[in-house]
Amino acid sequence: MENNEFNQDSVELVEINNSKLTFDEQVIAKIVGMALKNVDGVALVRSGGGAFSGIVGRNSGAGINVEVGETEVAVDLRLILEFGKNAREKYLELKTLIESQVFSMTGLRVVEVNAKIEDVLDTEDFRARLDQ
Repeated sequence: MENNEFNQDSVELVEINNSKLTFDEQVIAKIVGMALKNVDGVALVRSGGGAFSGIVGRNSGAGINVEVGETEVAVDLRLILEFGKNAREKYLELKTLIESQVFSMTGLRVVEVNAKIEDVLDTEDFRARLDQ
């Protein structure tokens, strides 16, 4: 089996002798937010409508909604796109990164990543919003 394929046994190994490892939705949201810091040209939407650089601690999970099951995770994102960036390419980049980071840190398989682009800003405005 290749390293990037989901291994059902890895999740089952967590439940041993009636003990169980679980993850709070906030933890998964933080992993997602930290992973998004590495994707240039997209930013999460604050609840107030501005952008931030993906550091979840600055606005605890704003723009990220997750549903966590026993072995799977679903992620919904609200994003701002920098003008000139290819939305499909950025989506594939962030989707792959989220799937990889969540699985490597938790053993949970990401079954869906939904992203809604809520705004597009020129480079100057995009960078200014990130610096706020």
